[in-house]
Amino acid sequence: MLSPPAVLRLAFAGLLAVLTEAAGVGLVGTATWMIVRAADQPPLAALAVAIAAVRAFALLKGGIRYAERLAGHDVVLRVLASLRTRSFAALAARPEAPAAGDALSRVVSDVDAVQDLLLRAVLPAATAAVVGVVAVAAFAVVSPPAALVLAAALLVAGLLLPLLGRALSRPAAALAAARGDVTRSTVDIAHGAAELLAFGAMPAALATAAQRARRLARLEARAAAAGAIVSAAATVVPAAAALAVAVLVSGSAAPVLALVALSVGEVVVPLAGAAARQAEVRGALSRVRELLAAGAPPDADATDAPDATDAPDATDAPGAADAAGATDAPERRALRDPVSVRLHGVSVRYPHGGRDALSDVDLVLPAGRRVAVVGPSGAGKSTLLSAIAGAVPLRDGRVEGRPAGAEPWQVAGGVFADAYVFHATVRENLTLGRSGFTDADLRAALSAAGLPGYGDRLDELVGEDGGRLSGGQRQRLLLARALVDPPPVLLLDEPTEGLDPQAADAVLATALRAAGERTVVVVTHRRADLTAFDDVVSVADGRVTG
Repeated sequence: MLSPPAVLRLAFAGLLAVLTEAAGVGLVGTATWMIVRAADQPPLAALAVAIAAVRAFALLKGGIRYAERLAGHDVVLRVLASLRTRSFAALAARPEAPAAGDALSRVVSDVDAVQDLLLRAVLPAATAAVVGVVAVAAFAVVSPPAALVLAAALLVAGLLLPLLGRALSRPAAALAAARGDVTRSTVDIAHGAAELLAFGAMPAALATAAQRARRLARLEARAAAAGAIVSAAATVVPAAAALAVAVLVSGSAAPVLALVALSVGEVVVPLAGAAARQAEVRGALSRVRELLAAGAPPDADATDAPDATDAPDATDAPGAADAAGATDAPERRALRDPVSVRLHGVSVRYPHGGRDALSDVDLVLPAGRRVAVVGPSGAGKSTLLSAIAGAVPLRDGRVEGRPAGAEPWQVAGGVFADAYVFHATVRENLTLGRSGFTDADLRAALSAAGLPGYGDRLDELVGEDGGRLSGGQRQRLLLARALVDPPPVLLLDEPTEGLDPQAADAVLATALRAAGERTVVVVTHRRADLTAFDDVVSVADGRVTG
């Protein structure tokens, strides 16, 4: 359900669309009457009003059509901006990350289906209904038989044929999923080419991608054929109605009513094609709703739109405020007061996992302590950090110590194993769209993370997933992001990975100093020097052993 501001904007666009079509019908009717009347060679003064009306309708049709396009696309783009943001947030909130290709398809292609729903279905249907009712009422005053013919034609072209198109296009409901499959295969092959070649799996991956592409092509061909058939039939109906009106009506009114009937009939022609595509759009919207259900309130709907005050603005761009210094409305998210966190009997099992990644873990993290988590690869160290941060659902047990009303991410967060570096500037990767940070804040975080050289390169792009950075630089950029607005419990998963031992010790030391009085939990494989930590927690096979 659209929000009230979006409904008002959509209603305004619909009003403009009705006025546009009314101007078009008026133009056709007036011009036809003028031509018929001119055949009798009346005085020019008798045609003056018609001549002025033709000019006025012609100007109005073009001008209002332009305004209608602006209004319609304005509301649609606002809805898409809100929906895409919510979809991305829902993806980020899911405990199990979806395949990259499927996520891309849902956030891009499926969300774009809302545009088709509003611009090609909702607005045209409302416009056709209003124009059709008014036209039939006007015909009934002049010629009841012509009104019946027009009403029948509008029902056939605007209701029966769209229903037929919807029935013929039922297989198109699988198009959204098929597009997601193709996108998933493409992304998997592009990003995993080296691994697929190394393990000899590239031929099988290519064969699967080709099979999915052929299935998508078949579905699109069927949907296009159904849409073409129904649209072709719909275009014949207005012409047949115009011919029937010309036969039923006698005198000089016949050509006028016939061409007006043709003009009104053309208003409902797009509905047949829109209905044929509705099945595909419905499938895409169901996938969006399924996505939002995992990360949004139960009463949220896929087409909710923001208020006018929620519209994207140039001054809201990440880093825009930082470039000028501090802002008056900081958006820092972490809590400030110290927090002691306690884990009681915490167990975590990932979907499709054969055993617990964490099993019956009891752990106390007093405020201000430095805790090192060590253990072999796959022991459950990263899962332990995710459990503390509330980033994974617990199969059993509980995490205590979070203040009432506080979200888990306000209490614990930092650098995780799956942290992502965006194809954006250094500044945008540090702030993540939040305001309230000065350039000095960002430079201090970079310096504490061992990247002081990037303090003067805040507006430099880092590439996709940090492609323009080395592995060590990428990890230190993530560490700097965590230090910009550190929560009371700072969690660091291999923050110095990719650095030589001497540099790793130096970076870790400065990071611990920058954390101040906060609790810091660090996952590390390096046992060489753990003297900087108050406690050392050993994890093996999902259990805390020491």
